[in-house]
Amino acid sequence: MITLYDCITAPSPRRARILLAEKGVAHETVQVDLKNAEQLSGLYQKINPQCTVPALRTEDGAMLTDNAAITAWLEARYPEPPLLGISPN
Repeated sequence: MITLYDCITAPSPRRARILLAEKGVAHETVQVDLKNAEQLSGLYQKINPQCTVPALRTEDGAMLTDNAAITAWLEARYPEPPLLGISPN
């Protein structure tokens, strides 16, 4: 199962949430409490050493830790519907 590490109040994870929703990808969400600095905890640092959200764990256990990587992976893994376009035109 795909796991999204998210903070509902943070702006940066919105892109990942929107892509997952628009593509209809089943996933679980783990909320990271930025207000209480949970992203700086040793437990979260093992998930994402950059201490940022979003982070996404793929079905095979790979960890993606920035929006560009998450977006590229989701578009490649789930090409329908194409949300980034299919050509530069």
